[in-house]
Amino acid sequence: MCNYFSLNYHTKHEWTGEQSNGEITIKGGVPVMSMGSPHIPDRYSPEHLLILSAETCLANVFPLNSSKSRFEVKAYSSSTTGELDGDGKTGYEFKRIVIRPIVTVAAGQEPKGERLLEKAYGLCISRALKCPVDMEANIIAA
Repeated sequence: MCNYFSLNYHTKHEWTGEQSNGEITIKGGVPVMSMGSPHIPDRYSPEHLLILSAETCLANVFPLNSSKSRFEVKAYSSSTTGELDGDGKTGYEFKRIVIRPIVTVAAGQEPKGERLLEKAYGLCISRALKCPVDMEANIIAA
């Protein structure tokens, strides 16, 4: 049985005074990233943050579960794509998010790496999203 406890997250957004640009920090004042409209190429948008949340959740949970299982991960990287489309009624909504992790493990350990990755995927924030969040994993033997 798993004991759950409440968690609270704190962020701060401060408008820079131009267009829709802003700066986000997390508790403690650590600067995270520059924010802006999806139409400004050098700024992160809320849409970036949504898909980034799904991606980084998997990137955090997988190594943690692997460590608890005494499983060595030699390398991990990922990329994520979010498909945003107009729904014809209320505006835009995400139709699909695809997380593409690339995991390097010791030769012969690919099946265990895949099982641990699937377990981590099942525990991630993507369960709370309205759109499908798919995973297209690539497990590589070192």
